[in-house]
Amino acid sequence: MKNYFLKFLSFPLLLNFAFNYCVTFNLNLNGFSEVPNGNWVARANGNWNNWGTGITLYDYDNDGIHTGTVCSFEEGEYQFVYAITGDFDNWSNWGIVSNPPIGSECDYNPNDNYPNYGFNLGANDIILQTHGWNCCGLNDCDYWEGCNSGAIRTHQSYLYGRFEVKMKSADGDGLVSSFFTYNTNWDTDLGNLNWNEIDIEMTGNRDSSVQFTTHHPGNPNSWSFGEIIEVGFNPHNTFNEYAFEWTPNYIKWFVNDIEVYQQNQNIVDDLNFSQTIMMNLWPSIWEDWTGEWDNQDTPKHAYYDYVKYYEYNPNYGDYGTDNNFLFVWEDNFEQFDSYIWQDNSSGTFNGNLCSFSPFNTNFYNGHLILTLTDIEDTINCNQITGDLDENQIVNVVDIIILVDSIVNLNDLEICQNLSSDFDFNNILNVSDVVSLIQIILGN
Repeated sequence: MKNYFLKFLSFPLLLNFAFNYCVTFNLNLNGFSEVPNGNWVARANGNWNNWGTGITLYDYDNDGIHTGTVCSFEEGEYQFVYAITGDFDNWSNWGIVSNPPIGSECDYNPNDNYPNYGFNLGANDIILQTHGWNCCGLNDCDYWEGCNSGAIRTHQSYLYGRFEVKMKSADGDGLVSSFFTYNTNWDTDLGNLNWNEIDIEMTGNRDSSVQFTTHHPGNPNSWSFGEIIEVGFNPHNTFNEYAFEWTPNYIKWFVNDIEVYQQNQNIVDDLNFSQTIMMNLWPSIWEDWTGEWDNQDTPKHAYYDYVKYYEYNPNYGDYGTDNNFLFVWEDNFEQFDSYIWQDNSSGTFNGNLCSFSPFNTNFYNGHLILTLTDIEDTINCNQITGDLDENQIVNVVDIIILVDSIVNLNDLEICQNLSSDFDFNNILNVSDVVSLIQIILGN
């Protein structure tokens, strides 16, 4: 039996006398067939972001509706999500998350940036409405596509500066590869008035353009302003440098050090929150923007060579427009730098057909690689670059494995491919063999 794990966040009222009430949760999974294999059990998720304990939901009568009851609630407001956990996510308890569509009728607080189900519990037991996966009730459900991908963000937030990346995006309809900044420190009282975001995005259905966008606060809805710019090359085939300069007066976007787009004062005035630097790879529900995603077309990879940050310092800068920017740090992704970055792979967001997993973020040959996989293709890469037999030594045995895969068209596992695709072209060939030999020879 597959069991479905529930998580909830509580905000109980302070009362002189505490009474416990029962709440019954119901999740309809009829028609939801693409699920990971495994023997799933109930697990307590501890104290993650102030989220409380979870319960396991069971389908006792085999009607497709998984249910569970908890009788320890006090009066107050509660928010919750559904989640699947098991062997496929190493029992993280956040393997695959079901949220309501953000801003929808079942999004408990539609004015914040967190799509959660919820309820206000009075002095009585309640049975909650039955929801489908990622939807309100049982209608118009956007079922999870059965895939995972990678995401990463900085610990620190930045107000203004020059933000640079060298990257190669993933190709394929439905896909979005990104480098952007985003205000993650939302004040719940402000709702969508918190929304600040500056984007560089490549959609896999376009082979000669890049999109540059800003997202601005608004009440009740935020608004966006941007352009899709022809760049004269295929961003999915080669590494290119992208950057934007964010100042109190303008935002300028650059491709290979050439300015291609600008937004001026009337737009920039609303971008006044500090923002973290973020990168992710994800399939979109908006087919008119990205094309239709085919979940069978996996794996897909977005590659990042480096990221640089320059602070906005017009008095002492020495780089960028009018020498307004001063270099602060650069990461060449030789390994995961926990001082700069934090994992950003819990759950999903509205419009994303997959969930994020920490195992889909990897570092090989001086690059950050975000990989989108089918949920059955579990990634847990830990070998060094070129170590195809995973014995922590790169030697002639690894060459034999690689040559055999090329000559005999043998498929390697995802981690082996990531470790041996030295030119990041998603094809193993003679060039990769030469690179592996150079590693062994110490070059």
